[in-house]
Amino acid sequence: MDDIKHFFKNLFEHSDFRSFWRSGSWTKFHGWLYIISDLMVWSAYFVIPLLILFYVVTKRQKVRFNKLYFLFAAFILTCGATYFVDALMFWMPVYRFSALMRFITGVISWVTVFYVFKMLPVAFSLRSQEDLETEINNRKKVEEKIKEKNALLLDAEKIAKLAYIQWDVMNEKVTMSEASKYIFDMPEDKEFNHSNFTQLIYPEDVKHLEKMIDTIFIKKLFPDFYCRIVTGKNEVKHLLVRGEVTLNNDGLIQTINGTLQDVTEQRLYIQKIQLQNQKLKDIAWIQSHKVRSPVATIMGLIQLFNKQDAADPINEQVLEGIMEAAENLDEVIKEINGKTETIHELEQ
Repeated sequence: MDDIKHFFKNLFEHSDFRSFWRSGSWTKFHGWLYIISDLMVWSAYFVIPLLILFYVVTKRQKVRFNKLYFLFAAFILTCGATYFVDALMFWMPVYRFSALMRFITGVISWVTVFYVFKMLPVAFSLRSQEDLETEINNRKKVEEKIKEKNALLLDAEKIAKLAYIQWDVMNEKVTMSEASKYIFDMPEDKEFNHSNFTQLIYPEDVKHLEKMIDTIFIKKLFPDFYCRIVTGKNEVKHLLVRGEVTLNNDGLIQTINGTLQDVTEQRLYIQKIQLQNQKLKDIAWIQSHKVRSPVATIMGLIQLFNKQDAADPINEQVLEGIMEAAENLDEVIKEINGKTETIHELEQ
């Protein structure tokens, strides 16, 4: 213990040692060759760590194994320091300090060896440049395939007049697929939220939509429903809305995912069919009620006609009744023809 205390207390004391110039038979050439060589090695060892540290600092986010770089820098710097101390001892024989520097160099060397041994499996697991280039090329091919599939999917959505919609309830944000612009006829850069999305709803359908939204939040289920919108071109379109809700850990609705399909043609066609059916029902009712009455009147009057005596005064009244009934029947037939023409117009 006393030796250790004496060592560190006299770390830079050199009076009890002889300098290199005074030890042995050094010629000036031999001595200065030794000194210059040591200083050259030390200067190179001093610059290399600076370059390593500069590279690590400037490329901080891109460099792997930062600790290894710092350990190499410390290892090279301490190695260089031993050469500098050797050159210094030609005049100042600080053997104690030289021993301490060598010990520190040895410790840092073995720490570096341990860390290198620890990192070797990770380092060898890293892919080569060729592997990375192959992976990049494969990723590019996959991206191209994804783009092709997305283009096909967009074409399919356009043909089906279908769009995807997601309502982030927590953040009040509405996200739609690219095909939605063809349905809403809105600018591509327009961002939707719950407020401006509801402004597109046909005025008479706003209450219906609010009722459906209330149903979704109360029952936490998404029933299919129809609604109308007014597009950016002031056109009215019918949409079929389908979807589902996702809940968070608290059981509250987090997002609502759904699809919007333009079913304007189908809805208008159904309305046309319904109107035609109503017209046919009206015609059937007219035939069963309005036609039956004048026909029955005519048939009854015919029974009263006196065929044996054409001059019978009652025959004149019968003919007048038949004429009146015939005129009523003609009006009914005209009414039926009018409704029939309406049906033909709907079919065109």
